[in-house]
Amino acid sequence: MKICLVPVCYNAYNDALRFLQSVDRAYRACPNLILDVVLADNSTILPEQDVSSWQFGYSFQCLKNGNVGYYPAFNKALASLHNGVEDYDFVVVCNVDLIVADDFFSALMAYPVASETGLIAPSIISDKDGRDLNPKIIRRPSVRKIKFMRYICSSVTFFRWYQKLARMREYARSRVQRRARVSSNKLERSHKKLMYGAHGSFMIFSRNYFANGGSVAYPRFLFGEEVFVAEQLRMHGLNIEHVPSVRIFDKEHASTSQANFAFICAENKKSYDYLYSNFYNKKII
Repeated sequence: MKICLVPVCYNAYNDALRFLQSVDRAYRACPNLILDVVLADNSTILPEQDVSSWQFGYSFQCLKNGNVGYYPAFNKALASLHNGVEDYDFVVVCNVDLIVADDFFSALMAYPVASETGLIAPSIISDKDGRDLNPKIIRRPSVRKIKFMRYICSSVTFFRWYQKLARMREYARSRVQRRARVSSNKLERSHKKLMYGAHGSFMIFSRNYFANGGSVAYPRFLFGEEVFVAEQLRMHGLNIEHVPSVRIFDKEHASTSQANFAFICAENKKSYDYLYSNFYNKKII
């Protein structure tokens, strides 16, 4: 099996090294895997040591960008591949404030990918409260919800209050999840649970996604990737599957926490405008 992994780093070299070391441990535990890792470096600071000198068991390269954004950096990395995405069984894009489980690749390779599966959503366990960040979005957001979010993101004050409410909902969700963990059968029951949108911090694209015409050319700087990919899957008749046995451990948004709040609000607004114009304001439903 052949996998391409594209972590995107923004001023978080310590996180990136820790993440890549966890990938190395999982790689060494998984024979017969060919793994190509392209670190898409959007950083505006200099690392303490030359990143290109980092050594791992897998094929590794660092692609230095300007601060171009999350999916734009992902696309630059894919464009640098010698044989293109078609050469891989899985293509992964992710943040670096994560750690993969030691059996990550073994669990992924053991999972039987159906012909209609375009994306795998792993279990992304929050270090903060222990909840699984997937499923991210169960049902397709309504046009009313998209319009509402455009309005919320038009004001930093509105956006700040909305973020506070969102954190309260996340806390409530974590409590529900903890109560639901009553037996090991819980994982089996959710093994093939479908959803509309997977969490954008770690997305695993199957070969089917690209073979069926799915695009990752999302032009926005940040935010909204989950809906963009979900709409690609929807248009091409593909599904997302939540696979809890494929595990990631999340350190909770180290890169975005460094950004100015007004900037985050503005980028969210731009993303919602793009999603509305391209997927909700046209007769493609």
